[in-house]
Amino acid sequence: MKICLPVDQLNGLASEVFPNFRGAPALLVVDTETSGCQGIDSTSGACGAMPQHIDAIICAGGMGRGMFNGLRQRGVSVFNTGAITVAEALADLAAGRLEEVVEVASCGDGSHQDHEGGHAHGECGCGSHGEHGHGEHAGCGCGH
Repeated sequence: MKICLPVDQLNGLASEVFPNFRGAPALLVVDTETSGCQGIDSTSGACGAMPQHIDAIICAGGMGRGMFNGLRQRGVSVFNTGAITVAEALADLAAGRLEEVVEVASCGDGSHQDHEGGHAHGECGCGSHGEHGHGEHAGCGCGH
């Protein structure tokens, strides 16, 4: 199984899981059959850097509904973790302690307005605006 995780820095299995997928500076793809790791620089955007042939994503939060739905349509499972490191997240998955995400919260009905047009900071309901200090709108995928 090939599993992709957003990470802060590429340090193999000791890499720390980044708080949200979209704003991650790097992605780590782990092949659970071979224990091989492939690091991917995603500073220009995790969405474009994500490899096509993965079986699952483990993240610690923030993923937009559009990305989530696209992954699910491709048969990619999404799991959420509270683990600090990639090794801990993989151990939790192997032990059955991670639940597969079947739906993500979204901003209303998808008809988003910008901040000047009606949404004050953090009012869209996605809960991911600037929580982790990686840019005002990093990680939520809602467009605000």
